[in-house]
Amino acid sequence: MTRGGTNPRRANGTQRNHARAAVRQRGEPCWICGLPVDHSLPRMDPCEFVVDELEPVSRGGSPYRTGNLATAHRCCNGWRSARSVEYVERVRAEVLAAFGGWSCPQDFVAKAKAVERARRSGGAPVSLAPPRTTTDW
Repeated sequence: MTRGGTNPRRANGTQRNHARAAVRQRGEPCWICGLPVDHSLPRMDPCEFVVDELEPVSRGGSPYRTGNLATAHRCCNGWRSARSVEYVERVRAEVLAAFGGWSCPQDFVAKAKAVERARRSGGAPVSLAPPRTTTDW
């Protein structure tokens, strides 16, 4: 979002739709998790096809230039948010090292979050268990 609350991705809907179609036509896997994307899934499904900006719009990236756009799953794109490409690649490598891989996009996101939790806790072992709350006694 920019000032005034307008979404730059929708400022020129025709141009965005053409760019989105070009990315879809490439038939690439999700650039974040590396798994194939099912283009037949309904809107708002966690594994549906979405277009992700490699350089986020919030950091000046173009929502229309196809060189800045890549295929992603909705859940992977949601986890990525505005994180850098380098950060995503680093976390992907850490997930691979810690878990040996992932079976689906949601599994990748869960494992990526586990890696991030381990980082925040000062290098504690990576675990898929959610963090304990203070009421767990």
